[in-house]
Amino acid sequence: MYQLSIWDLLESLTNSPELECDPENLTDEDIPYLRENLLIESVKSAFGESRGGNKRAPSAEAWEWITSGERDLPFSFDNCCIACGLDPERMLEWLEYYKKKFLKR
Repeated sequence: MYQLSIWDLLESLTNSPELECDPENLTDEDIPYLRENLLIESVKSAFGESRGGNKRAPSAEAWEWITSGERDLPFSFDNCCIACGLDPERMLEWLEYYKKKFLKR
């Protein structure tokens, strides 16, 4: 049985169409796209990956958003995971595993 890594999972989410709207006039159809991209970019940022794939310092602010446990906010980590069809608790477990494995070197 083949198990996807967190990076494979994030890569599979990046196949969404580009947001083609006015940011000041978002529609309900734009919300899933925004949640998906917020999740992807925040995880990359928490691990020190930039949009272009370059390395940078891991973002403490992104990690704080991931671990906040908020469920009431529409763009919380939990709600972004749920909107992408992911279990937030399982995703957090994976991210904590990868953080210990890759960032503690």
